[in-house]
Amino acid sequence: MNTSTPPSWLGFVLSAIGGAAIGFALFKDDWSTRPTWVLVLAVISVSAWILRGLAGALGWRSLDLGLSVVAALAGGLVAAPTNGLAVVPAAIAVMVVVSRVDRSVLLGFGLALITIVLIAVGAVPFGSEVPAVLAMIGGVVLAVFAGLSRRQFRQSELQAVLLRERELAMREETARAELLGQRQAVARDIHDVLAHSLGGLVIQLDAVEALLEAGDADAARQRVTDARRLAADGLGEARRAVAALRDPAPAATGADPAGPGPAHPADGRTAESEPIAPAAFAATLDDLLAAHRSLGGVVDLTVTGRPSPLDPASASAVQRALQEALSNVRKHAPGEPVRAALDWTDGRVRLTVSNPLGDGAHPELAGSGGRHGLEGMRERFAALPHGGAATAGVVGDRFTVVAEAPLSDTSRARTSITEVTP
Repeated sequence: MNTSTPPSWLGFVLSAIGGAAIGFALFKDDWSTRPTWVLVLAVISVSAWILRGLAGALGWRSLDLGLSVVAALAGGLVAAPTNGLAVVPAAIAVMVVVSRVDRSVLLGFGLALITIVLIAVGAVPFGSEVPAVLAMIGGVVLAVFAGLSRRQFRQSELQAVLLRERELAMREETARAELLGQRQAVARDIHDVLAHSLGGLVIQLDAVEALLEAGDADAARQRVTDARRLAADGLGEARRAVAALRDPAPAATGADPAGPGPAHPADGRTAESEPIAPAAFAATLDDLLAAHRSLGGVVDLTVTGRPSPLDPASASAVQRALQEALSNVRKHAPGEPVRAALDWTDGRVRLTVSNPLGDGAHPELAGSGGRHGLEGMRERFAALPHGGAATAGVVGDRFTVVAEAPLSDTSRARTSITEVTP
């Protein structure tokens, strides 16, 4: 950032007018009793003053300091013999150097001190009166204070600019973070569509093929009906994910853009911000379990504690965790029985899903996820408004998924561990 004074043609014009006025007064004065070098130095001081203004207007900032020093030193030395005329460019040069925020203020103080000494030294040979010399020195001192005032003003301006730039950078960073969060949320939903719906279709079509080979047309027809329903549910999820790309506002609230239910938009909610009732939440979990059983899986769910309403983001996270765990079983341990437990206690709800490791993965589905589902599950719980956590890994001879979400303050007060529902 450029911290120096911006080029100003107005400043140059004013310097030129002031220099012309002082030059006219110098040449109009009687020089018969004073040496020529006094006039020469006075002209050099005035010329340096004008040239400094021109250099500033043209943007030649490297010449500013040198011309200011020449104007101050030459003007200070001949200030007394010119009856104080040369002190004007000297004082202005001192003020300019002091006011520059891109240089140390000590440089301006040093130039002012040298100028004051030169004024006193230059007054000795000509017998100038002490009050006149003190007045010239006072002019330089006033220039120092004026320079400090301008310096403070410019520093305030600079700080304001830096503050605006910092605020703009923070807003841009926040916008990028929000956009990244929205993209990750949509990516999680697209993965869920592929893993749950398309993965289920693969299993259903495998079953249809096997049933047709066995000559069981009725069972094959039922499988086709189930596959059609699964495809319709997946299409609804895909539409919600596309809608989230067009209008990502729901993602900014922390809720899943595709809604809390993986395949059921009518899940008991009346508004996006209203809590999910325990009955509606349990119905969605039952639908996931039924879908897994319809694909040939075996799963049991045990619920302990007293269910409480959940905010949409937490409900969606728990439901998606169960969905991902069941999808992983169908991919990596097909046919293995699944044990799921939902524990409502201590102001939180914890989902635990485990299954034996199995003898082999599904040949077509095993490599389809790329571990994006587990990563998305962790991200979804980490982004919950009140915090959350999800882990997945091998424990003994079982693969276990544990996901935990805290209850809201109102739900936490109603939670109890005295009720056990098998």
